[in-house]
Formats: sequence, C-alpha cells, structure tokens
Amino acid sequence: MTRDHIVTTAPPQASASVNDVPPSANLAPAGRSFLLLRVVAALLSGLFLGLAYPPARLDFLAWFALLSLLLVPQPRHWAERFAVGYLFGYVYFAWSLFWLNQVGFGAGFLLAIWCALFPMAWYVFFSALMWHCKSARDKERQLPGAGLLLLRRPWQIALLAVLSACVWVSCEWLRGWLLTGIPWNELGISQYRRYGIIQLAEFTGVHGLSFLIVLINGVLAGEGAYVIRHWLGADEKRGMPWHLVMAMTLTLPLSWLGTRPEALPDADTPKIHVLAVQGNLPQCRFWTEEQCRDALQAYVAETRKGVANSEIVPDLILWPECAVPATLDYPPYRYARQRLLEDINLPMLVGATQFRENPLDKNDPLLFNCAFLLTPGDVITEYYDKVHRVPFGEFTPFGDQLPWLRDLIGMGRDLTPGLAYHVFQLPRGAKAGVNICFEDVFPYLSREFTRRGANMLMTITNDSWYNESSGAEQHLSHVVFRAIENRRPLLRSGNNSHSCLITPNGRILGQLRDPQTGADFTRGSQLYEVPVSDDWGTTFFTRQGPLFAHLCVLVTLGCWLWLLKAWYVRKRRQYQAIKGITPEASLAP
Repeated sequence: MTRDHIVTTAPPQASASVNDVPPSANLAPAGRSFLLLRVVAALLSGLFLGLAYPPARLDFLAWFALLSLLLVPQPRHWAERFAVGYLFGYVYFAWSLFWLNQVGFGAGFLLAIWCALFPMAWYVFFSALMWHCKSARDKERQLPGAGLLLLRRPWQIALLAVLSACVWVSCEWLRGWLLTGIPWNELGISQYRRYGIIQLAEFTGVHGLSFLIVLINGVLAGEGAYVIRHWLGADEKRGMPWHLVMAMTLTLPLSWLGTRPEALPDADTPKIHVLAVQGNLPQCRFWTEEQCRDALQAYVAETRKGVANSEIVPDLILWPECAVPATLDYPPYRYARQRLLEDINLPMLVGATQFRENPLDKNDPLLFNCAFLLTPGDVITEYYDKVHRVPFGEFTPFGDQLPWLRDLIGMGRDLTPGLAYHVFQLPRGAKAGVNICFEDVFPYLSREFTRRGANMLMTITNDSWYNESSGAEQHLSHVVFRAIENRRPLLRSGNNSHSCLITPNGRILGQLRDPQTGADFTRGSQLYEVPVSDDWGTTFFTRQGPLFAHLCVLVTLGCWLWLLKAWYVRKRRQYQAIKGITPEASLAP
C-alpha cells in the first residue's frame, strides 16, 4: 500500500504480446528516469518560444515549441511538476527578455523570475489534467508519467488541447493585471508579422492568437503520440481524428479573415500630416546639463530640417516621450522650445515630465509623465497624464516600506499616475488617444481612448534605455495589435528607433531608417500622412473588451473545480479502503 493509493498486483503472466501490454510500457523506465527527459523538454520548449520573438524572429517555432513538453510524460509528483514548469518558464522569459539587462542589475533575469511563474502554472495544471485522464490499467502498472502517449481516444486529445489553450490564456491574462501587470511578450505577440492570422485580434485580442498557438501545439502533440505508438508496434485502430477536425474547423475561417480587403478611407478623406522627430540619444538615470543641451540641439535641429525639407507643410510636430531629459518648465528647455515654435509657427505634441503642487504637502511636489499639446506660442492647450506607470521604472512597489529598493532598482522617485483618458483634439479633425511608452502593451488603454471618440492612436516612447537592442522591436510588436483590436491607424514616435505608421489592419508603413545604411537606430525625421475618419467603425473587441480571455478563465476555473472534486473523491476512497469502510457504510447516518 502506497501513500497515495492502493496498488492491486496482478498475477504474473507467462507471456505478453504488444497488444496485451500498453504501448507506454515500452517508454517507461522504472522510477524517475524520465526526469532528464523532462528537463531537456523544458529547456527546448523555453528556448524555442524565446526564439520566436525579436531579435531571432523565428515566429514559426511557436507553433510546435511546446511539443517536447507535451509529448514527454508528465510527472506524478507535484514538486517535479513545479520544477519542470518553472524551468520552462524561466528559459522562455530569460531568453526573450535578455535585452532588458541593458538597464543594469540583471533586470531581464530578475523579471523572468516573476514571469516564469505563469508558464509554470500552465504546466502544473496540464500535468494534473493528464494524470486525471490516465487509465486505470496504466495506473496499476505504476508507469512513471502520464501524457498524450497514453491516450488513445482522439476526442480526449481534442478536449485536452482546448483545455490546455484555455489555461495558457488564463495565465497570460492573470500576468497582464496582477501586481499592476506585465503583459509583455504574450505568445500571440510573436506573430505580429503574420498579417493574415493576426486579424483575429479584432474579435479576441492577442489572446486569441495565444489560444490558437497552444491549441495547434496540442493537436500536433496528439498526432505525434499516435505516430510514436504506431512505430513502437501498438495495434490500435485509427478512429475519427477529432483533434485534426477541430483544428481545421478553427483555422479555416482565419484564412478568410486574412484575405479580406483592407478597409481604406475614400480618396477625399481628410489627412493630418505629422512630422515625427527621432533624436536617437542615449539615456541615463540622472541627466546632466550637457546631456540636456545635446538633446535640445538635436531635436531643434532635426525639427527645423524636417520642416524645411517637407514638400507639404506639417500640421503637427511630434516629439517622443522625454525627448529632452528635463521637465517641461525647465528654463533652457522652455526658452529653446519657444524660439523653435515661434519660427516654424506650428503646434507640437511632446512628451515630458512636469512637477505640480501637492495639495497634501506643498513641500513635496508631484511629478507626472505627460503628453502636452503646445500652440505655436508655447501655450499648453491640452495634456494627458500617464495612467499606467512602469514598475521599478516610474514607481517602486513597496518603495515607502523599502526605500533602499527604490534607490537600488528604481529611478530614485515615484511618478504620480494620471486619472483621465484624455483624447487630444488635433488639426484637421483628428482625435488622438496617446499612449506613453509602456502603456501601449495594455489593450485596455487604447480601447478606452477609442471608446471616448479617438479616430487615431499614438504612442510616444523612449526605448533608448535599452540601447540598440531588440527591446524596441519587441515594443513595436505590441502596438500592431492595438491598431487591429480597435481598427484605428496608430502613429508611433520613438526616441531612438522604430518610428512608423501602423494601419488599422496591422501593416507597418514608413519606418524611419537611416537612408544610407537602412539601420533602425538613427537620427532624423519623417512626415506621416494619417487618414482622419470617423467611419472606422467599432470592433467587437472595442465594444466587449477581452471577453474571449474571460471565457477562458471561466473554463479554467471550472476545470480546477472538477480536478479538486476528483482529488477529494479519490482521497475519500483511499481513506475508506484503509479503514475498511465500504461505500454503503460511509453513507449510513
């Protein structure tokens, strides 16, 4: 009798054929000999997922990256499930977030410690599902694992593929809001260059792509398990492959989405001409007078040059987040800006910080990260305060309780979050919702701007903290989905790279590059022509939000309750067997 269940020992057989012994018996070394295979599977799956994102951009790997984890039988012991799942998650994020180490103190490796918890939770849940589906005969043989290799019914494989995809989406959704949320590099984001399939985001957001990728991994793993069993000599009849039928049923409509003609405005639709300026300047935690002067000279010179060389007079000048490393009211900054605006006689939208009086303590002013709309006379007509701050960058969690943590990892001060989703009224009838940097990885902000009347979206960002790494391109990949989710054009202004226009269908146009070398990281300016229309319509995602993700969460919760009930029933039966209580006796009053 073991700790978890009673083992019934079958009488020895004189001989056995392949048909008498489950195929999995040929795969099951005694004890925990599968541990090494599971470790290798975790490393491979994590590495393949990391390679799906920039800089490698091997996005096709995502569609079979999970095969090794799904095919190697899942462990029985909870500790091993947690260990294997965490190893998988950590390799996945440590690799894809490696660029974040550019800011120092191993930031990418530290963030991966947190992010790895969610793929771990997915693997633990999937392992529990597999062990619940393990047949009584396989349990009696005490095989050291449970997995798709032991399942012979296609409908079970189809169901497990759907459930595993729901659980993955639920974990991503949870990561997107827990402790303010870090939804960076959700699985579907890796497909941002696959123009056809990403149109699904109009209905499901990026979570629909994540669901589909995990589902296809599950279907392929189920088919691979059948091939392996057949190769090992299992005599099983091939029934209706319901998992393949399901995959085709879900993926075929996507081909129609990708072939739909792009919704383009009429030729006489008004257009706003925006001159985006990109300074390509390095950043530091604490700026100096010299750095401020260099930034002013660079942005003023490039703005004058861009206006002079433009065949069409711009309607708006656009500077990115913190183009100049000083507050908006810093005297040298204000003086240089006033002279520039007076000379070019154009409005400007610029990102900058600003101190404001603290109503609770006049000696401790509040600092905001903002977008300002300035008139040619340098008068602030509208502004937006950043709502969603970057943890450890713009505020330090538990910084008041642990001030040393703020000095070590944070920026030495906390910014104050904004409260209003302001939509800017720009020339030619343009109404813009402006994301500031990290905000564009959160779908709810762009959705809220659109619901409040925005007919175009913007992102002003400062990615030069990460030097010439893949961080800027990974950041760009997220805003592609914001454009599709709301079917709005999105203009992105970067401090060091990847300034571009994204169409409502997710096409990246006019990325600012070095004209000689084609390098992404360059100094210059570019004039963008953005259609201004109030007839873009309202998408399902804009109206309903992440409804698909919420449905996946409900399915996941239902599965957890089902597994908990099954665990309780199993433990109750074990207890009754140990005590010699019959089921009839246990029901007696």
